[in-house]
Amino acid sequence: MAAVTSGLISETSAIALYIDEHREQPSEQHRLKGLQGQYCAVRRICADGSCFYRGLGFAFLESLRGKPQDLLWFRARVMQSEQDLLAAGFQDYVYKQHYETFLSLVDTAADKEAADKEAAGKEAAGSLMTAFNHPDISGSAIQYLRLVTSAFLRSRADFYLPFLEDTSCMEDFCAQKVEPMTAVCDHIQIAAVTRALDIPLQVEYVDSRDTVITRHVFPEGSHPCVYMLYHNDHYTLLYKEEGVTPV
Repeated sequence: MAAVTSGLISETSAIALYIDEHREQPSEQHRLKGLQGQYCAVRRICADGSCFYRGLGFAFLESLRGKPQDLLWFRARVMQSEQDLLAAGFQDYVYKQHYETFLSLVDTAADKEAADKEAAGKEAAGSLMTAFNHPDISGSAIQYLRLVTSAFLRSRADFYLPFLEDTSCMEDFCAQKVEPMTAVCDHIQIAAVTRALDIPLQVEYVDSRDTVITRHVFPEGSHPCVYMLYHNDHYTLLYKEEGVTPV
């Protein structure tokens, strides 16, 4: 595939290369080496505050390629989310464009010809990589995911408010900490968006304060198909040994 110039989502690279970049930090490198037994590759996401949402949207759609029934199911779930947004009080002019953008990305994932070209390393104008590296498309997809997260939290404020610090109003939290494009995603948001769209996710946390890697699965008890590394306040996509071949 031709190089993508925007740098929002990279091609995959061997996880050993990522680990080697931390050779001047022996303790962190030691912890990162614990990932090598399970993962073979990483995909880097632009560090602009939306790395989690961009990575989640791309990786889940990528995981559905070649699975027509799963894609149909997820398309129906995305269509249902419009009612969730309306029920949470969002006017259609706030979400409509972003909703339609994300729905079109689901259809892009279902484009077998483009997926085959991308898998073969050929240029594919309709590929997920091309779409997610287009600033307007990628940004709109992220805004959709943020609004879905906000709608889920707003509709379940009684449950989630006790987990939030320094706020007694879910509407204020969502307006200030969830919906803005530069707002950093936290644990509550991850739990909300994965439940809202039924996206099974596993996050490997490598924290300088811990001596071992901490793993969380969202939603709890699910079987993950998307994997992420949280390291140095940033999310990077991980690929299992049976996943994407490093390039």
